[in-house]
Amino acid sequence: MSEKLTRRDVLKLTGAALGGLAVGETTARAAWNDLEPPPGLTEVNTRFNQLKPFHPGEALGAKEMRISFMGTSVIERRAQARSSIFVELGNGESFVFDCGSGVVSNYVAMNVPWSRMRKIFLTHLHGDHTSDLTHIYCFGPQGDAKSPLYIFGPSASGVRNPDFEKNPRNQIYNPKYYDDGTVKFAQSFREMNRWHTESQSFVSTQWNGAEGDGYDIYATQLHWRNGNTARRWTTNSNLKASPPAFVSSDPWVAYATSDVRISFFPAIHGRNGSLGYKLEWFTGDGESLSMIFTGDTKPNRKLIETATAGSAVDVLISEVVVDPEIWVSRQTGISDPTDPKFESGMVNAEAVQENSHTPEKALGYMLGEMAKRGKAPRLAVGTHFQATDDTMALAFESIRSLYSGPVTIVTDLEVLNVTKDDITQRRAVVSDYSWSANWTDPRQLNGGQTPKYADTRECNPYRPSAPLAQFAPELLEDVIDPCEYDPTGWQCTNRGSCGS
Repeated sequence: MSEKLTRRDVLKLTGAALGGLAVGETTARAAWNDLEPPPGLTEVNTRFNQLKPFHPGEALGAKEMRISFMGTSVIERRAQARSSIFVELGNGESFVFDCGSGVVSNYVAMNVPWSRMRKIFLTHLHGDHTSDLTHIYCFGPQGDAKSPLYIFGPSASGVRNPDFEKNPRNQIYNPKYYDDGTVKFAQSFREMNRWHTESQSFVSTQWNGAEGDGYDIYATQLHWRNGNTARRWTTNSNLKASPPAFVSSDPWVAYATSDVRISFFPAIHGRNGSLGYKLEWFTGDGESLSMIFTGDTKPNRKLIETATAGSAVDVLISEVVVDPEIWVSRQTGISDPTDPKFESGMVNAEAVQENSHTPEKALGYMLGEMAKRGKAPRLAVGTHFQATDDTMALAFESIRSLYSGPVTIVTDLEVLNVTKDDITQRRAVVSDYSWSANWTDPRQLNGGQTPKYADTRECNPYRPSAPLAQFAPELLEDVIDPCEYDPTGWQCTNRGSCGS
């Protein structure tokens, strides 16, 4: 008879590993016949490999919601990017929730056009949830994202700067309170990317008929304490005068149309300001589909209240964290709990988790509380987790000790298709060599506006684009004449008549 996997067993697997463990099953000691486990098998995810395939480009039903997990890890991993989910609705709308480092590669592999990444909801402003916003913003307008980027995120923390009166760190910028909310983030972000955006504006970056340019930003700051959405900022004067109708002024509601509502609620992570989101899609005939994304958070009652207000949610996506001793053993390669380095690592890991995260049993507890109210989600999903067979086995054991309902833990490129009758879990089959998706924004049929850096002269073969407009003459004098190395090539034969 096989024995249950204990945390001591997993600590012993540091640098080795647990293999062939299916979700929820007991370990593997019997399969190894009491021999040392073969190396490397802590680096597999059996459950993911056993899921049925999903092929990007599959049509979505009129009353169907699809949730694609583009980034699911809390640390840097080749198989798991940082945090992001992509939500598509059968009415044609799509939303990005967080966009951490590395996730754009998964969006590209999943064949998501740039134009479908224009409404971005940030749970908080940590780099592992915002870093790939740079890529989306900078390169989207070179694709079909030639309309404004809408960013929703938290208000300033209101935490007093402890260095304000005494400045031991010799900070030049040392206010009593930092303006660390989404509006200031968006303003600084826009200027941080100025060189890039100007250099790319020699081609059109706005569709004719679009409400603004692809490098325009409209930021809505969501107040973590009172639910206010009144602080907004945009680069576009027309949008400032006439804000988009979907930006809600209702308390605790970020986004609202005739059939979609995205509300927010305070989370507890890092410092004041972290948020979770609830998406509700009213599909007609009194029916709806819903999803909660907690972002990063300590376990809290506000999540339970939000998940049990009204009908139970269809999908609840919560972060969950491995136990500190597993984290330390994996990060250091040390499994002896009496080793001073292990002990030091434990203090740090426990401090981080006390500040920021939801332990495995805590997720089970919150789900159990929802079940007691008759409002358990149809499917609970753990994410932001190092998802391999060994860590998942322990997590399921902990969650199951307090909750018996449907629950899963995801890794990158998992896909949920949600209808009122079913929730299907699959794994995306993608190419490691994908190109960016084909353009799908219907406004491309109207063509693009004249570029900011334009040259409309008849002598310019690239008109109205002006590829050389931002170079000083002395730089251009050093360009090698293409006729020297490729006399029959397009740069030699299509040089125009404007002169040097």
